[in-house]
Amino acid sequence: TFYGFAENKETQINMENPVEVNRIHVTTGQKVKKGDVILDVSSSILPVKINDAVFSIEELKTRYDMWKLDLDGRISEREILLNEKTSEIQAQLDQQHAQLDKNKKLASSLKSIDLDTTEKSDIKSPILLNIDALTEELKFSKTSITTQINNLKNERYATNNPMLSRIKILEKELSYYNVKKENETILAPSDGLIGNIHCKEDEKISSFSPLVTFYEESPTLVIGYIHEDLLLKVNLLDEVTVFSTSRPDIQNTGIIKTLGSRIVEIPPRIRKIKELKTYGREVIIEIPPDNPFLQKEKVTLTLNQ
Repeated sequence: TFYGFAENKETQINMENPVEVNRIHVTTGQKVKKGDVILDVSSSILPVKINDAVFSIEELKTRYDMWKLDLDGRISEREILLNEKTSEIQAQLDQQHAQLDKNKKLASSLKSIDLDTTEKSDIKSPILLNIDALTEELKFSKTSITTQINNLKNERYATNNPMLSRIKILEKELSYYNVKKENETILAPSDGLIGNIHCKEDEKISSFSPLVTFYEESPTLVIGYIHEDLLLKVNLLDEVTVFSTSRPDIQNTGIIKTLGSRIVEIPPRIRKIKELKTYGREVIIEIPPDNPFLQKEKVTLTLNQ
């Protein structure tokens, strides 16, 4: 047999960012239900992060819009150039064809010239050579300028644009910050008891500093101490019967979950002589949550054989 006390699981409620406490809704020892409001706080960093994200998004959107306008202008310039180049070369082609037709008509009036023989000759007239050159130039100009237009359009409408990707990332960050801002009301994580309140209203609290200590309503652990002079052999998962020292009719069964790896001072409450310091090994025992023990209640522990 050895001694210990019932203990609730303790949770330290804190925030990952510095906050200012606006209002405290609970008092030490108060029972709360899951979801009850414990604190209203406001972050001193989140508004800055939100403003920075909004500014960066607007700046990037402006740059993206200007970039699109520039590309739209370059595309329009290429389309105008294509039309002008096509019209210019086509006009020269029409002129050369008209001259060719005129020459044919003149040649047909001269009986001494055999038109069929002239047209079948391997030597082309300068006009035909010009027509061939202009046709090739027209084809090349259309292909070249159309390729430039298509490349610009592909760049303009690409979905993997770095600015668009960055905007999406910033929008996700902004959404996260806004959710965090809405969640700056701290709620009870489960039914339980308020322990120590480590803050005051209008106080600024640094990151991860405890705001409130929260306990589960019923003890779920027993912390026992085996005197260092006792040769009591205990092992993990051994079964222990837990009795209330002040209410002998109350008992429960627990399982040893942790064995201390060092000798520690036994608390005065469970010493035989409070004034005499004694030392022992700490043992953590898990008990069912639906038990009648009070927080910090002194208990007697018997190792079941």
